[in-house]
Amino acid sequence: MRRADLFCLQLLAMSLLLVGCGSSPKPPPEPRLRMQAQEVETIGARRYAQGDYSAAARHFAEGARLQLSLDDAAAASRNRLQQAQSELALGQAQLALEHASQVREDSLQVQALLLQVQAQLTLGRVDAVNPLLARLTTLCGSASCTERGRLLLLQARAAWAGGDVALTLGQAEAALPILRAQQEEREIANAWRLIAAARLKTADTVAALAAARTALDIDRQLALPEKIARDWLLIGDIERRAGKAGAKSEAQSAYLRAQSVAQAAGLQELAKLATKALMESSQ
Repeated sequence: MRRADLFCLQLLAMSLLLVGCGSSPKPPPEPRLRMQAQEVETIGARRYAQGDYSAAARHFAEGARLQLSLDDAAAASRNRLQQAQSELALGQAQLALEHASQVREDSLQVQALLLQVQAQLTLGRVDAVNPLLARLTTLCGSASCTERGRLLLLQARAAWAGGDVALTLGQAEAALPILRAQQEEREIANAWRLIAAARLKTADTVAALAAARTALDIDRQLALPEKIARDWLLIGDIERRAGKAGAKSEAQSAYLRAQSVAQAAGLQELAKLATKALMESSQ
């Protein structure tokens, strides 16, 4: 081999060595079990967004189990909270309460307490709510708390359960601008529904009807049959209370809409409520 050719080969070898040294090594692939845990949680979130709460709860439970097997307590608790949220959406409030109460991580305490308050309110345990709300106010009392809107809304729900209509309105209306800024459409609809019920209690049927229809518009956009049925039930109640000409017919029409939505979605309890309201309104 000519010396010139040998020199060129040496230069090529050096250049390749320099390229190899200059490039950063590829990160090792994620372990299979961790990838599986992440995938299960992702599927759970997707199912929840689609309204398939039963499948979501199963996936989050599996995600929590897998993360525990990896000794990742924070990730397991995150999955457990999402499981509790899914169970609450299924009407399994006691189960949701148990799972939310198991979360001990400081970084997840606000979310865990919020879920516990929701579960206790669903179970009708108003007395058990106050200590939880007190802890929440300590942890999330400042305007900088990202869960401030939800806290105000839960305070409104607690006030409603305790019969304090004025406080219900005050807290729900205070929650609205915060929830709007965060684009929390589900919670915004919940706030409007609560405002509508409170306005109905004060016999302000015009404001109550406007609030209920706002909630209905949002729930339709979100495609939430249970909420839509509840909105129509509330609208029927408001129309019955209004006492204006044609109110009876308007109320019956609203109850029929609630009944048809509930039946189509397989929501038997809501369908029974709508049927009962329809019979009462026709008397």
